[in-house]
Amino acid sequence: MPLARFSHLAPPVARPKILIVEDNSDVRRLYAIGLNQRGFEVKLAANGAEALERISSEKPDIVLLDWLMPLMDGGEVLDRLALSNTAAIVIIVISGQPAPAPELLDPRIQCWLTKPVSIDELVTEIQRPRPVEQRV
Repeated sequence: MPLARFSHLAPPVARPKILIVEDNSDVRRLYAIGLNQRGFEVKLAANGAEALERISSEKPDIVLLDWLMPLMDGGEVLDRLALSNTAAIVIIVISGQPAPAPELLDPRIQCWLTKPVSIDELVTEIQRPRPVEQRV
């Protein structure tokens, strides 16, 4: 009996859950639409404080973190994550500022992308394999 007849019984493939933390609503929406269309489950946060709430409740696999935001910037988000009992999360920073020199880059950041960032660039970084010890 061919296995294809039972393909409907296969467990669903888990979609990586991405939290987009971006204070610009147009950019946040653009990233969300593009990543949704590419099969990712997307959650949104408009600032660092909201990001911490979403990380706690949604347990994302990857956080796309704007570095400069009102209320709480990306550095403070990382500091608060380090104090919490948060599971390993991949952190990708997206900023209008260029990346600091490698020796000054926070080791919890797996990648620093400078805006403007295309959806294809985001997908490439999201899908890049990373050792577990490189996560927050």
